[in-house]
Amino acid sequence: MLPLAREPGRKAWLAVSLLMVVGFLKLSQADARIVVGVSTVNVAFLPIYLTQDKGFFKDEGLDVLVVMFNAGATNLQAMIGGDVQIMAGGVPETVLARASGVDIKNFWAISNLMPFQIYGSPKLKSLKDGKGKKFAISRFGSLSEFLTRSALRRSGVDPKDVTMLQIGATPARFTTLATGIVDATILWFPVTERARAVGMNKLFDLKDIYPNWTNVGFIAREAWLAKEKDQAARFLRAYQRGVKHTRENRDEGIKALRKYVGLDAAEAAAGYDEYRDSFPLDGRILDAGISATVEQEIESGRLKGKISLSEMIDNSFINSMGKR
Repeated sequence: MLPLAREPGRKAWLAVSLLMVVGFLKLSQADARIVVGVSTVNVAFLPIYLTQDKGFFKDEGLDVLVVMFNAGATNLQAMIGGDVQIMAGGVPETVLARASGVDIKNFWAISNLMPFQIYGSPKLKSLKDGKGKKFAISRFGSLSEFLTRSALRRSGVDPKDVTMLQIGATPARFTTLATGIVDATILWFPVTERARAVGMNKLFDLKDIYPNWTNVGFIAREAWLAKEKDQAARFLRAYQRGVKHTRENRDEGIKALRKYVGLDAAEAAAGYDEYRDSFPLDGRILDAGISATVEQEIESGRLKGKISLSEMIDNSFINSMGKR
């Protein structure tokens, strides 16, 4: 059996699981003002970790509780249910929820980078060999499913000709690939580094299709944004400080990645350098991901009609605060 990750990585995931449980306990006891759900533990959320660690939220008079989830869909359901006020997660993942009538809006970009690549077993040389194979995704309707379908189509493979299995977050998907349960899966840093290290082949880089892509952003229900506009603005002011601090303090960023993501020193440095410029100070959302998701979901039959960008994005905070 191939190893999932280095020991520090495993310890970090255990710590995150504990943080999630403790987080909900603290929520009931402390009545936290803003609960922020983070869809997974990854480099893309580095400014959130540092904003919290540096006390910038507290400086704005906010009591912010950051809760970690193991999948975007779970995070989204928690926000819809009212347990989470702000979701930090995949922007394209919100299309189907909005189409089903949920009053959610993307209102600030966290990372403008297409980070995903598809890796396969050593037997597969390219994604063109994917017909009849098993692919791991997180959940149906998730970003991982959408991007896998997009890559297959670009490679000339009909997604109907592969089997997609709902496995969960990136580490779990990597385990199924490493142990031969599936033939390929979509991964992102740092698990891509580990896939290469154990001899897996990179089959497709999603940057080839989507170079201008808002990967993750802040999402909230319209009713909450309207009612708590001042809180949302203070939250973003604190977060902007966190982004600026992240971009200007490489050593602290690397330390935070080691602490929260469980990376070793080399991986943390590589992750910081890869993502540093993807953290926008102005919060600008690149809408290519939303547009592409809408088209894909219409084609798949899960979406019956077009959704406009104005339905998906609240630009008011970006317009008022983005130039600060």
